[in-house]
Amino acid sequence: MTRMQFARQDLQTLSSFNGLSSDDFVHLEQIAPCIRPYIPAITDAFYECLQADPHTAPHVAGRVEQLKVTHVMWLNSLFDGGYGDAFVAQQERIGKAHVAAKIPPLFVASSMSFLRAAFTRQIEIAMKGTGEAPGKYISALMAVLDLCQYLIDRAYDEDRLDRLVDVTGMSRKLLENLISLRQK
Repeated sequence: MTRMQFARQDLQTLSSFNGLSSDDFVHLEQIAPCIRPYIPAITDAFYECLQADPHTAPHVAGRVEQLKVTHVMWLNSLFDGGYGDAFVAQQERIGKAHVAAKIPPLFVASSMSFLRAAFTRQIEIAMKGTGEAPGKYISALMAVLDLCQYLIDRAYDEDRLDRLVDVTGMSRKLLENLISLRQK
């Protein structure tokens, strides 16, 4: 099985567990007009948190405005309705960029947590007074953010394996087999 086949199989497994479906994509497109106007404010709040934390601040120093532009574009893409190969490739590029910039995986997880909370609040506000429950929109966005986090996190795993191959001289296949061995 190739790396791409493993990736597709992993994505199918993730989707079966988190319930990500075509209905979710429709829900994200439906909620988009209510959420998009607030994406810049969510991004501003996110970067305020990053700048306030002594561990994350050095990673964004001197680049905040540039990073905000990219972040807003990425957040908007979550509501575009295109979650196929191009979307997957975009998340993989984001992961590789985080690895290359030496952003610790903890920061990615913390960032996703921030976004889950911020978007949940915004969806609840958007649905208030409409008589419609926000649950399906929140669930859809959480499932897509889970997908993004998985794809971004996978870049860290790939980087670790690549570094092990370089350092040990072992084949990637051998390392993957060693990692998958069960301990008794």
